[in-house]
Amino acid sequence: MSTPEAATWLITAAPAMPVTPAQLRGPGHLAASRKVFAPAPEGWPSSLPLPAAEASVSALYALSQLHPELADFCKTPQDAYAIPSAPGPVCPPVSDLPVRELILVVDTGLSMSAWYPTVNAFAACACELPIFNDVHIVKLRSQPSSTYPELFDRPAVNKLGLGLPAPPHRQKTIFVLTDAVGAAWKRGLIWNDLRAWAQNHTVAILHVLPHHDWYLSGIHARPHQLRAREPGCSNSALEVAPPEAVPPSAGEGGGLERDRHKVLVPVLEIRKRWLDQWVRLMTSRLLVHQQVLEIPPPSATAGLVPTPSPAPDAVASPEQSIGEFRTAASENAFSLAVLLAAAPLNRHIMQLLAAELLPAASPGDLAAVLTSGLLVTMENSAEHSDPHDQVVFDFTPDVREKLLSLGESAKTRRVVALLDHYLGPHVPAIRGITQRVKNPATAFPPGITAETLPYLRVECAVLTALSGASTPHREAAERLRTKVDEFETEQRRATAANP
Repeated sequence: MSTPEAATWLITAAPAMPVTPAQLRGPGHLAASRKVFAPAPEGWPSSLPLPAAEASVSALYALSQLHPELADFCKTPQDAYAIPSAPGPVCPPVSDLPVRELILVVDTGLSMSAWYPTVNAFAACACELPIFNDVHIVKLRSQPSSTYPELFDRPAVNKLGLGLPAPPHRQKTIFVLTDAVGAAWKRGLIWNDLRAWAQNHTVAILHVLPHHDWYLSGIHARPHQLRAREPGCSNSALEVAPPEAVPPSAGEGGGLERDRHKVLVPVLEIRKRWLDQWVRLMTSRLLVHQQVLEIPPPSATAGLVPTPSPAPDAVASPEQSIGEFRTAASENAFSLAVLLAAAPLNRHIMQLLAAELLPAASPGDLAAVLTSGLLVTMENSAEHSDPHDQVVFDFTPDVREKLLSLGESAKTRRVVALLDHYLGPHVPAIRGITQRVKNPATAFPPGITAETLPYLRVECAVLTALSGASTPHREAAERLRTKVDEFETEQRRATAANP
């Protein structure tokens, strides 16, 4: 992504105050024509978002009941960034209207890259709603590392005031978009932040997985009957009905409980009916059924420790890892993994191959591959870079070769042809790979360098997979493997000589 690490991504749905063109182009401002995450390169098949994402946003329009004045302001996408001196409607001054900000906290864990088109679609639709004056995007590192130990860009979060009470005229709605499979969720590292936000603002978690798959994540929600003490209140003011059945009249009366030791955060599927229910909770005094994450008090989470890594002798073999994934995953997810074994991997290439060769696959199938344990992130890849011409992921040792042996040669060749067509113009190491795979005895790969090495490793695996009854493919694979081994040996010697 091109957005600076230290900047909060800002999408302005309707400027609250007059702004200049220079301010519109300032750092941290996401222009109307841009996406939260980079779309597919021009000319590439685009991966479709979760089908219900755009429709679900329409449910939020009912929040205009909280500020009826904003519902009368109608804007088109062209007017969304209108400068006051330009023709078209402009939002009234902030002094005349209350302000409601939407903060989208987007999980950027490994598996979430499968859902980036869904995040793009949701954010774009939210920008068009007149009820939100500003839409901010905050990144959540759900898989912190020694290089990036913090879950958030703290200065940006502090500047937004997420952990502080909001002024009466400037309310905040916080949606956390996640699949909740990262360590931040499974080890409760995010509880303190969620607790602070929910005590002061309106917070909900938008889960990209369907409800029946939430058990796979670190969110364990329970059903509750909730009621807002007042419309648009913070989560700390939510009241919960007793476990026993509540008569309809109780929706208007008192007697509901508020557990002051736990913070309640509604968890929603990104579907319209789920957001309709949540909006009803926020805009009425009725009891509303919600799936709820109960965040324990600080004392209950203070003793959490990291989950230990498996012992070396417990690490599964490639055959065992593939077998376990094949047993647990859907047919589409496993078929996609086999196709991906013939390609250098980043999210754009993954989505390209899924769209072209396995259109029935869903973002969930790609997410299953990403979280299968069969993939690792390349050491030289930037934390949040979004390249289409670099290798970001790789299979664990010997897994690529085992998966290729399970595939069909015709499909492997089809993957190679797609790589040559779409990636070849951008990556010299890929250019001409179709001909090299077709006639390995007469077409030779480019020289091995640090830049071409990741691509030539994949080409070597593909040639090996196609060498069953082909002597030229087997000989070409052996030549290339020898060159790769010699280059890697020289690299190790150079590293040892210059630590």
